[in-house]
Amino acid sequence: MSSFSDAYKAIESVILLRSRVEGLEKSIETLVGEMKDQGRDLFDHERRLVRIETMIEMTRGGPRMPRIEQ
Repeated sequence: MSSFSDAYKAIESVILLRSRVEGLEKSIETLVGEMKDQGRDLFDHERRLVRIETMIEMTRGGPRMPRIEQ
């Protein structure tokens, strides 16, 4: 009976490990999805920052377009 109980424990361990791995796979998929969303948000923020920087540069006292005088 000893070899039978050892085999049973080994099979039980494999089943438990498999269920844990499946749980980890689901967690990783969730994290990947969240990271993709954060990457999109970061890209959007970067584009907005560039626009704001451009507006600031345009309002500074740098080279201006000449005005037409009447």
